Amino acid sequence: MLQAARRVYHEHSDFVLFAVLFVALRLMTLLLYRPGGFIADYSDYNTSYLPFAQWSDRGLYPFVHYWLEWPPLFAWWVVGIYRLSSLIPQWTEPRLWYNTLLGLSFLPFEIGNFVLVYLMGRELYDRNKALKCALIYACLFAPLYVWSGWNDSFSLFFLLVGLYLLLRDRPLLAGITGGVGLWVKVIPVLVAPVGLRVLEGARRKALFLIGLCTSAFVIALPFLWINAQFLWAFFANLVGRSSWETVWALLDGYYSYGVVTADRLTVPSDFTSHPSALPWPVITAVFALVLLWLYSRRVPYAQKLSMVALSGLTINLFTLYSKGYSPQFIVQLIPFAVLLLPSLKGISYLILLDVMNFLEATVYFVMLPDERWLLVTTVLLRTLLIIALSFEYGLILFDVRSARVTTLHRRASTALLVSVAVSLCALVYPLGQAYLSSRRQAEVYDPISALVDMRSSPGGLAASGCPFQDVGITSATSQSHCGFWPRALQPVPTVAHASTGEDARGPGRHQFARGELSRYNAHQEQ
Repeated sequence: MLQAARRVYHEHSDFVLFAVLFVALRLMTLLLYRPGGFIADYSDYNTSYLPFAQWSDRGLYPFVHYWLEWPPLFAWWVVGIYRLSSLIPQWTEPRLWYNTLLGLSFLPFEIGNFVLVYLMGRELYDRNKALKCALIYACLFAPLYVWSGWNDSFSLFFLLVGLYLLLRDRPLLAGITGGVGLWVKVIPVLVAPVGLRVLEGARRKALFLIGLCTSAFVIALPFLWINAQFLWAFFANLVGRSSWETVWALLDGYYSYGVVTADRLTVPSDFTSHPSALPWPVITAVFALVLLWLYSRRVPYAQKLSMVALSGLTINLFTLYSKGYSPQFIVQLIPFAVLLLPSLKGISYLILLDVMNFLEATVYFVMLPDERWLLVTTVLLRTLLIIALSFEYGLILFDVRSARVTTLHRRASTALLVSVAVSLCALVYPLGQAYLSSRRQAEVYDPISALVDMRSSPGGLAASGCPFQDVGITSATSQSHCGFWPRALQPVPTVAHASTGEDARGPGRHQFARGELSRYNAHQEQ
């Protein structure tokens, strides 16, 4: 065994060197870095996963007592990590051990993605070019950022493992990987159409389907037995959920992020958060026809580069078709651009997509939420780049080598990338103006907000309101005492001070240059 390890090391010595640095960087990142930097402190670790994990403190568990928009295998993974972290005495920041352990539990899969990019590169190219692909992936910011706050590196691992096993002609194992990945996040199951297309012979296809269906059913069985309706609600939410951060959302007139408004403690009949007049049966039929045309072409899939190109095209078309897009989904696009375009062009696509993610997720949603034109711009430019990447993969898939087409393609792609980069640079001035305007307006409220933050009672939100209760769990909450802070830019008349009712206690009044702040303590029923 030791001799085998030495042989592997000598064969991949350069890659092992960079792998050690890759792991060390991520370990230190987990302990010393927070997603959002100085602009915000947020991630799905805390804003999305932690709330439902904490319901286990009340004896409530996913797909037993409630359903979620995440599959059950992942949901129970998070709950298990949270229960483990609760055994460790808390640091002054109570999220320390939960965040650290959750990040550590995802780290093997993030390392696996790095290794798989290298191994798939070895299947496609020589050793030096494979190492180049791995280094490009290691140096990109998006995979590091997404791993530190979201679960997409976890699901990406199962997608890449399934594709790598297809490249190695291991249909049964590839199917099993896709079936397990389905219950981590839906995206790994996209290995199914790829496998059925590229595998040769009925026997290989049958083994692939058996592995996929059996592994998916075995994992689903206990949840079907305990509460099949909650498992059904998960899939119904996928199909019936409203659009967000896509062209479809813009056409629906929706300019916010994805939310789940349905009650998670019941099995709702409606999973939408906003109305839509889009003809989804027609849209679905159009994309189905595109896929049918693509998958019916005669392509020599014995050439492994064509297999990866088909996979990249499938992921891109699924992304374009999906009702919703969240910025962390960029990690499912990255490996294919790295493997198929390991050049300055491929890096340019990825960096531009990453910049648009920053403008969309951080600048728009956190800093300038009133500038809807910014969301429209980033969504349209991102969609354009994904379409352009699809054309890039199509040329590789169909092995287009015409000198005329190659020249035209090179000029068109260069013009597109330069135009998008110039467009993003042109946003600096209007964004600067919008930022200045929003900050000047905020100066009116900053002194009041500071006082509210200082005086608000423990467990309550600054400004009017009580502790946030997530949708679908309100019935499990109890009474609480909250501070109510009505704001006013003009002096508040005496009659307003009595408007909170007879139970109001101890009004506190604070005068400011541009208004007055009054505080009342009221007993409220959740």
